[in-house]
Amino acid sequence: MMSPHQLDGVHAQRAPVSARSDMRDLIRFVSAQKVRYFGRESFIWVRKRPGFLDSFPPHRRARLQRGEAVRFFAEGIAAIRYTCDDGKGAQSFEYIWDDKNFGLESLHKSSRRNVRRGLWWCEVRRVDFELLAREGCAINRSVFARHSRQMDSVLTYETKWKDYIRAFRDYPFFEAYGVFIQGRLRAFSLAHLIDDYCYLVHPHAATEYLRYCPVHVLVYTIVKSMLERPDVHRVSAGLEPFYPRPSVERFKLTMGCRKAPICRRVLVNPIARPFFSGFGAAFVKPALNLLKPQLVEDYSAFSDYLTRKSIPIEARAVGALDRSANRSFDLVAMQPGEKS
Repeated sequence: MMSPHQLDGVHAQRAPVSARSDMRDLIRFVSAQKVRYFGRESFIWVRKRPGFLDSFPPHRRARLQRGEAVRFFAEGIAAIRYTCDDGKGAQSFEYIWDDKNFGLESLHKSSRRNVRRGLWWCEVRRVDFELLAREGCAINRSVFARHSRQMDSVLTYETKWKDYIRAFRDYPFFEAYGVFIQGRLRAFSLAHLIDDYCYLVHPHAATEYLRYCPVHVLVYTIVKSMLERPDVHRVSAGLEPFYPRPSVERFKLTMGCRKAPICRRVLVNPIARPFFSGFGAAFVKPALNLLKPQLVEDYSAFSDYLTRKSIPIEARAVGALDRSANRSFDLVAMQPGEKS
């Protein structure tokens, strides 16, 4: 158990130079996750969810090659989402920490109090991925239950989770951190280092131990230790979500996070666009509830986002699809492990 007078000592550690991923590392890692991807020179198109293609990593600017959107749409992609140059898309934001002097004084008083309180009970340290493979799934399931999310995920199936998390062992640009309460792992997070960024991945805590503020202590410890490294200038807590989550945003902002402007573009397949309308949702949601309940949350969030943001159908994509309606496409259905 830790006491407040040990607070400064928690971070009295060497600030190492991080192992950072390059494109070859990213492609190897994405391939290991058994998701479809399309490699480019400085980024990757990744299909993390059925029907959605995202540029990765999100802080790098992506550009669609000529005819690329049409090819993706013809393969059944419903929407393409990517970070673009300023003025080329809609204004959005990313939750980041970038103050190199980050410390307790950077927090809102409520979060500062929670961090101090949590340090009485919580010990944060680097952990190996084998420990997460054994004990992380139960924590994930607790998180999913707390948020009333479907348990149909790689994070919530024991066997799939073990395969997923063990894939990280071979990549030095991923680090794992755990929170221990009374000697047992009760919360964890991954840290992905790329360029001068650190991305927080899966900051999860078991519901029955939230009263000890493990997430506050975990996030504070990782952010502070990362920003003390000379080659890390930004720690990211993710992009603007498609569905507003006021409580999550409040947590991030009171933990000293800020909203950094970023330009994002969303291209919607013109054939799929009616299914995301209010009229289409009346038919699609019941069908998904019956056939693919694990997709309902993503579908609802994205359709609400399109309505809220008034995302238009891309005229160029519509025209290209019309012109190509009677032509065959020279498409390669990429499988995990293949490169375009």
